[in-house]
Amino acid sequence: MVKMRALVYADRLYRCADGKTAHGLVRFSKKFDIACVVDTTLPTGDAAEFLDGKKKGIPLLNNLDEALETTHPDTFIIGAVSEGGVLPKGYDAAVLWALSKGLNVVSGLHQFLSDDPRFSKSAVQHKCTIMDVRKIFRDHKRFYTGEITKVPSRRIALIGTDSAIGKRTLAVLLVEELKKRKRTADMIYTGQTGWLQGWPHGVVLDAMINDFVSGGIEGAILDSWNDLHPEFMIIEGQGSLVHPFFPGGFEILSAGQVHGFILVDAPKRPHLDGFPRYPMPDPTRVVRIAEMLTEKQLIGIGINKEKMSPTDIIKAKTHYHKIFKVPVVEPLSEGVSDLVDALEVLSNDKK
Repeated sequence: MVKMRALVYADRLYRCADGKTAHGLVRFSKKFDIACVVDTTLPTGDAAEFLDGKKKGIPLLNNLDEALETTHPDTFIIGAVSEGGVLPKGYDAAVLWALSKGLNVVSGLHQFLSDDPRFSKSAVQHKCTIMDVRKIFRDHKRFYTGEITKVPSRRIALIGTDSAIGKRTLAVLLVEELKKRKRTADMIYTGQTGWLQGWPHGVVLDAMINDFVSGGIEGAILDSWNDLHPEFMIIEGQGSLVHPFFPGGFEILSAGQVHGFILVDAPKRPHLDGFPRYPMPDPTRVVRIAEMLTEKQLIGIGINKEKMSPTDIIKAKTHYHKIFKVPVVEPLSEGVSDLVDALEVLSNDKK
């Protein structure tokens, strides 16, 4: 199947956590060929190098017309999020620009662009489409059956101390490392970026009616097993178990009937992302809650290195290993081999 070639628009936000959709697509994408990232406030360069220090050949550009002329996309993706899931300020002009150029528009926001007459009229006029990812799951109604107990895959949940902290990125890296070791694995996505990345099994939890969230998670796991029979299913986390604004996680642990979990924390993050009055929770508390909910063990820890020096990372790894007695990695620079070693041990123990 020919991939759609996408311009990812993350104006003003690519440098921060609100650009997480763009970050996810730059790091991994099976559904779209990422042509470029556009942020008018940044110098041109390599989008992956700006993000992680390693080039991938995806241009980071600061002009839409130049991006169109030099990278030839056919799709325009909203690569940023905002409080309330509405179109960030000023992005409407960019959407209208994209439609006027005949680009199909894809958005994972709560605000449905296809319902806005300005955009829908322009789409018809220029013979292009608007895809609102969350609309796909708005009426997704699959009830919990209990059939998950028949799925023998090792199911591992990613939990975090905050939202936008690296749970999805770590999940992707775990699956990719497992596949390198010739182990069959699948990521069960739970947010819109996972769908955009092209993972085949999952749901967008915050677009669904609450009564069907558990069934949606179970259904994605059943579909993954029926399609792939993977040895491992890595379930992307959402929010945090203790986040007052984004309390995602309980349904993933409970409905997913997990065999273990991995924590993601940002040791130098002073407060919940976007909420300066709320300090970061103690990781020990988050782990203790997850252990009580699942009666399963913490398998390892991934560190988000934001605002951390190499020395800070070493100190944090030593500190967490002393407390939790599990492998601790900074996945973007070190890889995830130690965590996958632990997953393989867990799998062998369960046989």
